[in-house]
Amino acid sequence: MAEAGLEPYIPQGAYYVLADISKIPGETSKERAMHLLHQTGVACVPGEAFFHDDSGEALARFCFAKQDDELEEACRRIKTRDL
Repeated sequence: MAEAGLEPYIPQGAYYVLADISKIPGETSKERAMHLLHQTGVACVPGEAFFHDDSGEALARFCFAKQDDELEEACRRIKTRDL
């Protein structure tokens, strides 16, 4: 995530990571997540789904409970995205 310019907030025992997606075009985390999906085919959950205020607007949750080759492909796609 960091190599792709999305600063990760690494958990201590979860199967997901929150990442800063504020550099991706969009006004909300949902718009940014949809932009990433359309550009790369990689899905994430908008941060706004996890907060009752606007704290999650710059975040997205990425699940890493996948096979290594799938994660490597997702990272490759995110790193080479055309924003």
